[in-house]
Amino acid sequence: MVDPRRILEQAAERRVACEILPRPGGWASGQLLRVERGGVVVHAPDLRLGGGEDVRCWFSFDGVSYTFEASVIRAGVPVPDRSQHGFLLGFLDGWATGEAPPVHTSPKAEGLDLLVLPPNGPGVSLLAGPARLLEVSVDGVTFTLPKDHTLVFLEGGSTRLRFVAPGEPVQEVDARVATLVPGDACLIYTVTVSGVQDPEPHRRVIAVLQRAIEAAAGHL
Repeated sequence: MVDPRRILEQAAERRVACEILPRPGGWASGQLLRVERGGVVVHAPDLRLGGGEDVRCWFSFDGVSYTFEASVIRAGVPVPDRSQHGFLLGFLDGWATGEAPPVHTSPKAEGLDLLVLPPNGPGVSLLAGPARLLEVSVDGVTFTLPKDHTLVFLEGGSTRLRFVAPGEPVQEVDARVATLVPGDACLIYTVTVSGVQDPEPHRRVIAVLQRAIEAAAGHL
């Protein structure tokens, strides 16, 4: 029989990434930190929650995805980076396995997205905050994430990129973090593509993304 608490304890030991959905609101990225007597502590710097609010959580651990519902017992829980963006979630309910990962949609154009995929957990959209896409080409992408973002991609590490555009097949390619440069309040990543199975659809998707970046820059 599945023991949710034990799974959460093991996932928290590895600082597994998670996704959190408040009611109402959209999915936000977080991280499982530890399991306490009263519930599970998560780090979610992009959420502003208060005690008593209900949320739904998703995470993947050892190849299996899990979801559960919980209530915020306490906000402002200290976390390892010394910020106050931790939340204690209790009253776990609706535990389920095999749920598909949450879909992050792009605010720039319907059906258009570019995601960087960590080794464990759902992808991070580079077209929706807090990420900022600076440059995209057939060879790779440059983007920023806040310094306090829960996911950090290590320089030299392997990852994957997922390109999504209307009318085109989804493109997933192997990639490598070529450079990681600290900025004033963010981390600047350059990720290079290391393998494309079908070059022509890949080029078309890149062209759509480049036009979207140019259009967004024109509105600044």
